[in-house]
Formats: sequence, structure tokens, C-alpha cells
Amino acid sequence: MKKIMTLAAAQISCQDGKVQENLIRATQLAEQAHAQGAQLVLFPEFMPQGYLLTPALWDSAEAFDGPTTRWLAETSRRLGIYLGTSFLEARSGHFFNTFALAEPSGKIVGAVRKRSPSIWEAYFFKGERGNPYLDTDLGRIGVGICFDNHTYEVASAIAQSNIDLMLMPHSYCTPTQVTKLTSQADIDQLNGRPGLVARLYNEWFGVPVLMCNKSGTWDSPVPDTTLGVPQNFRFSGRSIVLDADGTLRGQLGGEEAVLVGSVTLDPALKKQARPPKYSRYIYPGSPGREILRLMEWRGSLSYTFNSLRKTKALSYTK
Repeated sequence: MKKIMTLAAAQISCQDGKVQENLIRATQLAEQAHAQGAQLVLFPEFMPQGYLLTPALWDSAEAFDGPTTRWLAETSRRLGIYLGTSFLEARSGHFFNTFALAEPSGKIVGAVRKRSPSIWEAYFFKGERGNPYLDTDLGRIGVGICFDNHTYEVASAIAQSNIDLMLMPHSYCTPTQVTKLTSQADIDQLNGRPGLVARLYNEWFGVPVLMCNKSGTWDSPVPDTTLGVPQNFRFSGRSIVLDADGTLRGQLGGEEAVLVGSVTLDPALKKQARPPKYSRYIYPGSPGREILRLMEWRGSLSYTFNSLRKTKALSYTK
């Protein structure tokens, strides 16, 4: 049976480590989306924590029943909407990038954890390979957290999951200035990549896709400078709503804003295409990108043997 659904991407600019401040601003954006008729509001990856890639990130972590899921439950119940974001979860001595979704009753319907920490992220949290979807009253909702969406592993798992709707929370940042190593064409390609991935899933699976990215500047130290020290980076924004038939229902630019668009969940349009495989990706690229695997391997080793990580993670779950 067809369902008409009004979706919203809350493209927020976040403060690093300021969980309560970010949740207060997120409340305002959720209320704005609700006032425009949104029934489901998606926030970006790591909305509460920001995107500080140093051990200070761990200071803003939380247990699963912490500030973020309480905020999701309370706000969804008060506004009568579905509401989702990802946050830094501390559990059993580890950190995870966890997406949680609340339904209009305020119940948390489940969680999806990021499978593949990307580049420097591997120094600060662990991946977990669970089901990439949540079963709700709306149907089965696929969830891919930022880089996961770009991988063949997650795309092929989604292809087998018979989803009705796809959510893609991102913290995707890109350079803004041309350098000897980065051309304007490179920057343009990077800026458009989350939207490209949203369109690929939309085309392959015949379901509405909601991609929500952050906005604002990104200025963080990084633990591995193999690729240099990031300077003059911004979260590229460009959140997008695509209907099941491929119709663009709206797209933002780079600034903080709310995007609202209505889509149709139509079982008759669903497909089960097999995503292409380019090494671990779903799109072609330079062989040089394989160096990221080495950086992630080094990051995972550092994370595994970091005694501060374990101590801090356990402090949230006692």
C-alpha cells in the first residue's frame, strides 16, 4: 500500500563537545521542520558531539540511555514525529557511532551502528556489523551512517534487506581552497559525492532517500597526517530528498537550514539491483584512495591498545 510521507533534513551546524547546546539548537530545527509538516526529521551523524577528532571526543560520549536518546524520545513524543540522529555511544569499554530512531510515541525503535570508521575515525570508535535497517510502523527503514553508504559491504546488505525508505546521516567535510594536491574539480566532485550516493541508492532500490549532512566549518587536529593537515575544510551540506521514482523533492546548499519534502513509499517501485563493486566502494575512483585503508588500520590498532579509551568508555557504563 502506498504511503505519503513528509521528510525533513535538519542541516545543522554543531559545536564540538557541546552536547546540550547542540540538542537545544536541534530542538529549534525539529520544531521548524514540524511546523512545515514534517513527519520524520533526520539530523546528521554525530549531531550532539560535533566532529572533534582528538581524545577529547570521548569526553562527550554517553551511554545508550543518555542525553541523546532521552532527547529523541521526549522531542518525538512532544511533536508527534519520527526523529533520528547518530551519537557517540559508550558501551562495554568501547565507543560506537550509533544511530537511534524514535517514533511519535517516544519509543526508541532501535539502533544501527556504523560499520566502518573512516580515516581518522578509526582512532576513536569501533565499528559494529549489525543489520543496516530498523523495522517501524512506516515499514523497514535502511540506515547508512556517512562513509558506510559509500561501501559495497553496506550497499549490498541494503540490497538484500527489502527496505521501504533510506536514511543517510552524514558528517561529510571537504576542502574549500585549491592547493597543489587539490584542484577545483576535485573539490566540486567531493562536494557532490553524498548526493551522488543518495541518487545511486534511489536508482538501485526504488525507495525514497533522505540524506542529511552537517553545515559549518570543520577545524580539528587529526591523529595521522599522512594526507597532510586538513585546513580550510567545511561540512559540505547539500542535504537532499529524493522520491521513490527519482524525483528531486529538494536540496540545500551549504548553510544551516531545514529541508522538507513529501515522498511516496510505493512497494510497486521497489527494486533489488546489485550494486557495482570497485574495491570496497560503489563508485570508481583513484587507486590512491586505498591508502586510507592503511590509515584506518593504524587507527584501529591505536584504538585497540589505548588504555585511556577503555577507562573513559567504562566510566559511562558503570
